[in-house]
Formats: sequence, structure tokens, C-alpha cells
Amino acid sequence: MTEAISPAETRQGQAHAPWTPMAVVGVAQLMVMLDSTVVNVALPSIGAQLPADSSALQWTISAYVLVYGSLLLFGGRVADVLGRRRSFVTGLAVFAAASVLCGLAWNQELLVAGRAVQGLGAALLSAAALSIVLAVYQIPEQRKIALTAWSGLGVLGATIGVVLGGLIVTAINWRWAFLINIPVSLAAGIGALRSLPALSATGTRPLRLPTAALATAGLASLSFGLIRLQDGMTTTVAWVSIGLAVVLLAVLTVLELGKSDPLLPLHLLRIRTYWLSSIGLLLAAAVMISSSYLASIYFQRAHGMSAFTAGLSLLPMGLASLVVAFIVPKLVSAVGPGGVYLIGAVAQLLGAGVLATGDSSTAVTIIALAVIGAGLPSCFAPLYGIGSSHVRMEESGVGSGLLNTFNQTGAALGIAVIGTILTTTVRDQMDSGSSAAQATTTGIGHGFLALAACAVLAAGVALTLRSLTRTPKSATHQS
Repeated sequence: MTEAISPAETRQGQAHAPWTPMAVVGVAQLMVMLDSTVVNVALPSIGAQLPADSSALQWTISAYVLVYGSLLLFGGRVADVLGRRRSFVTGLAVFAAASVLCGLAWNQELLVAGRAVQGLGAALLSAAALSIVLAVYQIPEQRKIALTAWSGLGVLGATIGVVLGGLIVTAINWRWAFLINIPVSLAAGIGALRSLPALSATGTRPLRLPTAALATAGLASLSFGLIRLQDGMTTTVAWVSIGLAVVLLAVLTVLELGKSDPLLPLHLLRIRTYWLSSIGLLLAAAVMISSSYLASIYFQRAHGMSAFTAGLSLLPMGLASLVVAFIVPKLVSAVGPGGVYLIGAVAQLLGAGVLATGDSSTAVTIIALAVIGAGLPSCFAPLYGIGSSHVRMEESGVGSGLLNTFNQTGAALGIAVIGTILTTTVRDQMDSGSSAAQATTTGIGHGFLALAACAVLAAGVALTLRSLTRTPKSATHQS
């Protein structure tokens, strides 16, 4: 097996860590984020061929991001206690098995169940992967590059997922949108066993399963309640679920206060730069996932595009993200992480603001989406860098898991809220006599208006972070 440089060696400056571990975890992260959007353009085909009703189609997306986001804290704990490489490989195996279930599903219930299990595998491998990045790359220059690559691959995966989904649906069958994960998971698993350092596990620490179940139930209840609001703002089940989430998360907070070895590292949330980075990640993820979701529906329903053409129309968004990701490290050196995040938030605001008008041409829509795409790595890379700078090595799993939890919770909540806005607007517009295309266009505009509001909040967070991280002293000691 390839010998990896230990964290101790990198701390002492004896040698740079090899980039092979980054390549392995990067491929896995690309696959995980790709699966958060790959089904977006495949939904009409799934609904027709499986068949599946509209509720099941919504849950095909939501079940994945809901379970993924809800279990990331526990995934981080598993990585800390059982070992990062072991947790990573286990997550890959679960993800691959669930992908087979999704690809072979013969009814909508099995498909949704498979997506939920995919979310479990994604939580285990993603939390371990980011923990591996933080543990292996401790030289500042290397960590900056690694975190930029990590965030860039996540953005690129989410965008490529839409393009790849359209290509697969058009050329083969929607089932291969899931089955394609098998060879990727196999390659990543072999690469992990050959090149990832085992890294020390702290097996004497408990997994804290009851606390993990409480955190998962609270986050899942919140997402479920927001999703059910699509049935109407007076839906009793939705508000009961949201109320239950508030209670569960409040109980979790009380139980975790004062713990010497908490599952939820609340002490990190006392650091202003950490919790502001967490809020920023939540907002950025909501914009990223929801933008591709809204655009995919807009291109297909309002403009009658095929799944493949709709995916290609989103390609400039991904390319813009990729190009900007390459220059983010230089931008951070020039204007600081807070300044780069502010640039990204403004780009998102400009793009979403244009699309909020609801009647843009196809060309203008593609350009506006590319502007949003360009702003995404300018948000994720600085936020992960600022947040992870406060995470101690012994809690890199839960520390990075909490950052990822905010990220994926933002994706889950974004889909839930934006999906509710879109569904209710389309229903009201069609009840008023609008055509399906007109109603969809109006609903898309309202959805992007909500994303523009997210970008405004992000700009406020960015201004504060820019002030707090302007000098090394403030970045390190501000709390």
C-alpha cells in the first residue's frame, strides 16, 4: 500500500502530504453531491416508467438530502471513534448497495427507501472524508488547496449531476443514474484501502447512540414538516412535525451543555467565526441545490426542453464554478476569506435577482445561473477554511461533521422551502386560469426571489466575517 505522510510529520514541516488521499475522497465527494441532483431531470421519466406519483417524486430528492443532512453529526462521531478510513469505506459500501436498490426498484416505495439508505451511506463517507482532509493536510498552503478542491468538487458534482442525469435518461434509462455509482464506489474503495492513512481512532469514546438518534430525529422532523407544507400552510401534520423538531433540538441542546465529550460540539458554536461560517454554509447550500432544481423544472416545463437539453443548459453553471474554484486560493490571498465570501454572496444575489423576475429568456436564464455558479466556490471554500480552523484534531470528525450538517441541512431545507413555494404558487396560478407554463414561470420567479433573500442574508454574514478575519489575530482569537 502507498505510505501516507502522518499528521505529525506535516505539523513538523518535514514533508508535504501526498495528494492521493485527496483524489480518493474527492471522487467520493463528487459522487455524493452528484447524487443530490442527478435525479432532478430524471423525475418525469421516473414518474412515467415506474410509475410514481408526485409525492413520491418529491421524496426521491428529499429522502436523500434529509437523511444525509440528519446523520452527518453521527457520521462524524463514527469517524472519530472507529477510524476515518474504516468509516469512509463502510459508507462507500452502504452507498453502493443502496444505489443497486434504487436502480432495480420496481415500485416507488423501494425507490424512496433506497434513496434514504443512500443518504445514510453518504453521511458516513462524507463526514469521514472531510475529517481525513483536515487530518492529512495540516500545512496551511496544502490545507487551503485541499479545502478549495473539496468545496469545488461538491459544487461541480451538484451541477454535473443534472447534466449527467439528462444524458443518461435520454441515451439509456433513468435506472443507470443510480447504477453508475457502482463502478465509481468500487474504484474509490480500492483507492481508499491502498492510499488512505488509517489515522488513529479513539475507541474508548462512546458513540453516543441515544444522542445521535435525538439529533437525527430533530433534523429529520424539521425537514419533513417543511416539505409537508407543500400540501398547504394549514397542514396539521407539517406544523406538528416542525413543533416536534423544535422540542427535540431544544432537548438535545440542554443535554449536550456541559458534556465533556459531546456529540454536538456546542463549544465551537460559541466562536463567532465558526457559527457564522456554519450559517453561511447553510445559506450557500440552499442556493446551490435549489437553483439547479428550479432551473431544471423551468427548462423542461416552461420551455419544453428534453431532460438532456435541460442538463446541457445547466452546464455553464458548473463550468463557471470550476473556473472560479481554480482562482479562489489567489483571491483569498488577495482579499482574505471574508472578502472572497462577500464576492460570492453578491454574485448569488445578482443571479437570483435577475431570475426572480420570472420572465427571463433562455439565454438570460443560462447567464444568470452561470453567475450564481461562479459565486458558489467563492462561498464554500472560504467558509470551510474559516470554520475548520477552529477544529481540534481529536474532534475533527464531529467538528467537520457539524459544518457538513449545516451544509446539508441547508440543502434539505432549501429544497423543502423552495419546493413548497413552487408547488403552492403553481397551484394558485392554475386555479386562477393560468396555463401550466405560465404558472411554472411565476412559481420559478417566486422561488428565485426566496433565494435572493438568502443571498442578502449571506452578504450580511460575509460583511461580519470579513471584519472578523481581516487579520490573523482576529481570525484566530475572535469569539
